[in-house]
Amino acid sequence: MADDLVYAALERVAESAGDINDRIYARYFELCPQSAEVMMHTDEGMRGRMLDEVYRLVLNPEPADEEEYLDFEVDNHRAYGAEPHMYRNVLQAVRDVVRDEMAEGWTTEIDAAWQARLDGLCAVIDGAAAKTYATG
Repeated sequence: MADDLVYAALERVAESAGDINDRIYARYFELCPQSAEVMMHTDEGMRGRMLDEVYRLVLNPEPADEEEYLDFEVDNHRAYGAEPHMYRNVLQAVRDVVRDEMAEGWTTEIDAAWQARLDGLCAVIDGAAAKTYATG
């Protein structure tokens, strides 16, 4: 994974900034205020576990490998009021916080790698949402 720019960026930020979860959620709720309402029932531990899964997804260079997992999660989160656009917003929040933390270390190559990774994940999520929301 040493040549994976997404992995390298996350690793660098983990070493320099430590725990960025609160910043990610602040950015997420800024991008998507409706999500704050949906997540009112969550505590810090649950939010941490949720971001652990988001990190795991972002670190997978093959987003299509996550189709079965994302089908399940999109369907499962629908019961809590999650809507398809919320997933894109949380992914964007992770990218934004990592970018801001890296400051001048964020390059066009890193930006392109993140965009491609998030676009790949969003395509799988959009497919899962199309199945889930079409049924009901």
